[in-house]
Order: sequence, then C-alpha cells, then structure tokens
Amino acid sequence: MDRKVARIIEIEHQKRALAAEQLRLTAEIATDEYVATDLAMALQLSPSNAEDYVDWATRVETYFPDVIDAMAAGIISERSAHAIVDPTRFYPEELAQRVVSATLATAAGRTPQQLRRSSLGRLQRADPALHFLKREEARRNRKVVIYDEEDSMATLACQQPAEITQAMYTKIDRIAQQETKNGRTIDEVRADVMAGLILEDPKTAGLKPLIQVTVPITALLGVDERPGQLDAGQLIPAPVVRELMSHPGTVFHRLLTDEAGQLLEYSPEIYRPKADVDRFIRTRHRTCVMPCCSHPSRSCDIDHAVAWPEGKSTGTNLGPLDRKHHRYKHATKAKVTIADDGTTTLETRWGLTYTTKPEPVEEPPF
Repeated sequence: MDRKVARIIEIEHQKRALAAEQLRLTAEIATDEYVATDLAMALQLSPSNAEDYVDWATRVETYFPDVIDAMAAGIISERSAHAIVDPTRFYPEELAQRVVSATLATAAGRTPQQLRRSSLGRLQRADPALHFLKREEARRNRKVVIYDEEDSMATLACQQPAEITQAMYTKIDRIAQQETKNGRTIDEVRADVMAGLILEDPKTAGLKPLIQVTVPITALLGVDERPGQLDAGQLIPAPVVRELMSHPGTVFHRLLTDEAGQLLEYSPEIYRPKADVDRFIRTRHRTCVMPCCSHPSRSCDIDHAVAWPEGKSTGTNLGPLDRKHHRYKHATKAKVTIADDGTTTLETRWGLTYTTKPEPVEEPPF
C-alpha cells in the first residue's frame, strides 16, 4: 500500500511538470492568431477552449513565470496555478504580480480553493477601492438563472452579494433544521424549504437570519477601508459592512486576536463545548481541519483530538471535522494533534503526516 501511495504522488508530480512544460511550449509557439486553431485540432479541443488555453499559457509565461516554475517543481498543480492567477485579471499588472508572488510563497500543501480565496483576498485588501467598484458592477448584473439537469431536474440559481447570499442560506438552513424530515436528507429539506419560501410564503419566513462578519474596528469607525469577512471566508467592502452594522438589532461580538491575526483561547473543562467555545472554534477554523477539505466549519462536528476525558474541551484539543472526516478519523485510528495557534497535524494509518493552519482572521495583502 505504501508503495502504491508513493507512486500516486510521484505520478502527480510528473503530471504537474509535464503541464508546466506544455504551457511553456504553447507560449513559445503562440506567435500568431492561428495557433489556437492548430492546437484545437491537434489536442481535440473546441475552438473556444483552445483559445482560452493559448491565452492562459501566454499570460502566465509572460507575467507569472514563477507559477510555471512551481508547477515544474511539483509544488502546485495547474488548477492551483489558475486559482492563484485568475483572480488578478482586471487588476493593475504590478499589483497582480506582487499578489501572485506572495500567494505562491504560501502555496505548498494548500488546495486550489484555499489559494483562490487567498489570492482574491490579497487583491481586495490591497486595492479596496477597486474591489468596491468591481463588487458594485457585479451587483448591478445580479440575476436568477435556471439550468436544466438530468433526470427531469433543474437548478435555480440566484446571484446576490455574498452577505445577502449567506443570510438567505442561513435562513433556509434554520427553517430546515426545525422541519420534520419524513425520510428526507437535510439537503432535500433545505431544497423543499427554499421552494416553500418562494411559492407558499410560510409563516416561518419571518425568521431573521444571523450572519457573522469579522471587521477591523478601524473600518467600522470609518478610519480606513479594510474589508470585512464573512464566516465562510468571502470579503465584503467596508462600506457594505458599515451599512450592515447600522441595521437595528445588529449584535456585536468582540474577537481578540494576536499579532498574526489568530484568535485567542478559551478553556472550559466540560465534554460538550460551551457556546462561546463552539463559536471560537468555528471562527478560528472556517473549514474542516482535514487537509484539502473546504467543508464550512459551521456545519461540522466539533471533535476532540484526544478523546475526552483525557483530552479537555479546549481550543488546543478541539477542531471542526465534517461528518465524513469524523468517521474517517475514528475508523482508521488517524492521530490528530492541535497546537495552541490551531495548527492541526494529522498522521494517517499509512504513516503520512499532514499539517493545516487556520487562516488568519485578517490576512495581510503582502
């Protein structure tokens, strides 16, 4: 088993190196407008996909060669390269290069989703005025769309600013948690609740959702324009945060952080974490602590790294695990340890060790 796992990892590194070589070669041959057509035929790609690939190869080789170097070294995949570079489009070239360089320096061991969020967050924090303009442009283009699915199903999607979308989901989830399942999964219940809210206007539609926004006090007071952050990780411009905070009935929770932006510790001595510890854990870790998992902590189990009562219900022994990873940990007897700052180390049954760090409450742009 160990040899097979090692071979899988080796193949992945080879694929990354080959993808880097392919990008460089594509950029080298992209000397005229017809190269995309040639590649479309050679690689069995649609014309639009071929044009996108040539544009991508040319851009990343011209402006971000260090990204291709990281692919060649096996540090990141091409998906991760896209995650780092794609958010920089429409931002000034110098800023884009600084952000890509800073994000690339922390790329090892991070998923494409984490890297995209990091790159986008750095851009938005470095140029809050442009972030606000782009956000307002996107808001003016919000819409509801429908996608046909297989098996006579369809998906209805509503584009809204992140803070409104989070509030909508929270309301749907709150109502769904109070519903009788009658054999339905919680996802099915949420889907039925959303349909009911739109079509039937149930009495429960008056419930006020709760969303969590972390915001620097300087931005709240109007001293600067540093963005706020939803618990799922999206940044929202400071003017939007101030508008949210001006609503009657808004509840404030003070979050104390250290110089690195990490939350400080609580220490209750009971098995089930108290509400304030639960909030602390879910705020410190926005996602499941398992490597490469982006499941939101708000719907994770809070698990003891060292089983209670040997392990206490404190921030140095508690972390969010989604249900699948919770079962995995116990079924495979994986060993988990959590440091004071929330850094989580996992040792698998195959002897492989992974380390994850909670993202800071506010990550600086550089």
